[in-house]
Amino acid sequence: MSDRRLALVWFLLLPLLPACSLAPTEQQALEGLPADTLQQAQQQSAELGRLQGLDTATPAQQQQIKQLHSSLRQFERNAIRTASQLEKREDWQGAEEVLQAATDVLPGNQALDRARQEFSERRKLHEERLRMELAIHRGEQLLKDAEAYQRLRQLKGPGVLTWLEQKNFHRQCRGSAQALQEHAQKALQRGDYALAQHGLKVARRLYGNDLLQDKNQRENIDQQLAVANRQLHQARRQPARRAPDRDNKALVTELQQALDAGDLPGAQQQLKRLRQQSPQEPQLPSLQSQLQTQLNARVDAAIKRGNDLYSEGKIEQAVEIWREAKALDPDNAELLTNIARAEKVLENLKALSSPPRAKP
Repeated sequence: MSDRRLALVWFLLLPLLPACSLAPTEQQALEGLPADTLQQAQQQSAELGRLQGLDTATPAQQQQIKQLHSSLRQFERNAIRTASQLEKREDWQGAEEVLQAATDVLPGNQALDRARQEFSERRKLHEERLRMELAIHRGEQLLKDAEAYQRLRQLKGPGVLTWLEQKNFHRQCRGSAQALQEHAQKALQRGDYALAQHGLKVARRLYGNDLLQDKNQRENIDQQLAVANRQLHQARRQPARRAPDRDNKALVTELQQALDAGDLPGAQQQLKRLRQQSPQEPQLPSLQSQLQTQLNARVDAAIKRGNDLYSEGKIEQAVEIWREAKALDPDNAELLTNIARAEKVLENLKALSSPPRAKP
């Protein structure tokens, strides 16, 4: 091969070569979550684990623990927010990578685990809907083919399709209709009645076209269609009768009132109800952010107040304050560490104050 041809082949192949073959390998940064941020969070997490493993922490170390908790909570919130933004842009793979990377840095983090679970559920529902839309598209294309075959039959006579061609087309129509029935059943279960209705109508037409004519299957689909039509009719009437939007507005109002009043336990309950009833509520991210901000401030203040009481020797009062904060944030590592340490001190003090047992 001439040098010129070799150079041309190399030029054509060059864009297909991985970047790592041309430059030193570096840790790839995720969109919105730079590599140095991940590395810093890993170091902070490791340092926090080391400090929490100490039997006794100095005041300076306690302050460092608090700062590390605050930084890692911010990292957690940034990761969830970044994943949410990527999801809104339909970058599901990028969102998953961000949540996975954050979870690798903070394994066992409840907020990240919950965010990943909710993300996985939304992704599964979105995938099911897209697959059904593709199945509907294939079914509609087969119906167009059937119409074209009918026009050919009118033009050329009944022998336009061979027996094998007609059998193959029957198989395609039947398979498409069965797939649509399965997708429609799942759509009915998740409450996507309009899409279920659309898919069942296409399936019924597939079973009813002149090249297939499957009366029994059409009757089965008619039963499913009756369910879809009834549910869709009820769903369309529901806003005027039950006013679910107003129910959501009432929940949002009650949640906002609880936040304004500083009723964090009540706000947590209202948020849970709103998340279950209307996970797509537009105000949900803002309300979650408000609650998390107040929760962090309340817990941080309780930790500080408890630390002050602990330094003054008022250990029981400190434990009481920390336990109240633990009810709001049960998995707060700093609270758990402080409570365990204080309870151990109280246990030792109680043992020292107990009268010695008489020797037998």
